[in-house]
Amino acid sequence: MVANHRSLGRLIQLADIYTGREATLPMLGPYPTHDAFGVEVAVAMPLQSMQPGRYEQFSQFETMRKLRSAYSNLFHASSTGATSMATLGRVTAKTFLSHCSTQSLWFEQFARGCLKRMGQTVHQDMAISIQVILELLKLMEEEWAMSGDEQRDNLALVGAYCCIAFGGSFRGHEVFLVDLYGLTKYSDSDLDLSGVPYLIIPLLGRFKNETGERYHLTPMVATTSSGIQIGLWVK
Repeated sequence: MVANHRSLGRLIQLADIYTGREATLPMLGPYPTHDAFGVEVAVAMPLQSMQPGRYEQFSQFETMRKLRSAYSNLFHASSTGATSMATLGRVTAKTFLSHCSTQSLWFEQFARGCLKRMGQTVHQDMAISIQVILELLKLMEEEWAMSGDEQRDNLALVGAYCCIAFGGSFRGHEVFLVDLYGLTKYSDSDLDLSGVPYLIIPLLGRFKNETGERYHLTPMVATTSSGIQIGLWVK
């Protein structure tokens, strides 16, 4: 990018040769006296990065960038930010135009430079293994044998929740979209594919581009090859 700026010299020469006048270039200053680029937040972010982190000796980029988010949220909630906000587009897709200093081009380049120099250490949540889910269901079956009807109802709910979430790779809140009427409707029929029984899990709501007016049907094998009895717990 800096090398490209040398072309300005050529621009000045061509303007002098062919027009006999100086090239009209934008003024480089003076800049406003107030902080128009978010320099104050930019100074605070490296200072925040030197604080002790959860996993490392120092804080990661994802931690220090929260200062930018906090300042931006405060600006857009203020009278200045709320009244100066402009939008482009229609109802479904909009682009917001903001005068927030931490949304400036200078700050974008600063944040990108920080990320490239600092890097990121990602700590993903570990997935639940098949062995863990099998042991959990085994413990629930043992508790089922020693429980009364009320406790068994709760165990059935928890067991079905675990099987549906694990078997369908659903997020935790998505399992609550399972519709009891639809579950009963589809469980009455015997479903099998090439001799392998399976069941239908109907989700009702705004899920996978659904509008909440019809089911999103997810087929699951009744018993997995690892021994997870999804059909048993759901029924």
